[in-house]
Amino acid sequence: MGAGKLHADDTPIPVLAPGTGKTKTGRPWTYVRDDRPSGADTAPAVWFAYSPDRKGEHPRQHLKNFQGALQADAYAGFHHLYGDVCDLRSSLLGPCAAQVPRDSCAPRFSHNSRGAGQDRRTLRD
Repeated sequence: MGAGKLHADDTPIPVLAPGTGKTKTGRPWTYVRDDRPSGADTAPAVWFAYSPDRKGEHPRQHLKNFQGALQADAYAGFHHLYGDVCDLRSSLLGPCAAQVPRDSCAPRFSHNSRGAGQDRRTLRD
């Protein structure tokens, strides 16, 4: 979590529901850094955390001490980490912009542009 930039995502996976003989949906949260393509010599790293649900309290807890650029999809659980931006669709990084509802006015970003054509958003306190 000491990186200047992290990529974050969660993934639904089936996990055993003890005592039921069935499965339920669990969530591994993944936080990744790898800036080797941009010339950094910092070692790539990944951190996984598990939760039994997708509540926004999980990334909030995981990232409570993180200060830097967060690259994530439009999942509402990340919204509390950012500043105000009204038209998020044009601000998102990558193909995940399609996940943002048209009436969304929300995740909070502080603009911090670096590098040729790269757009990063910086977490605020």
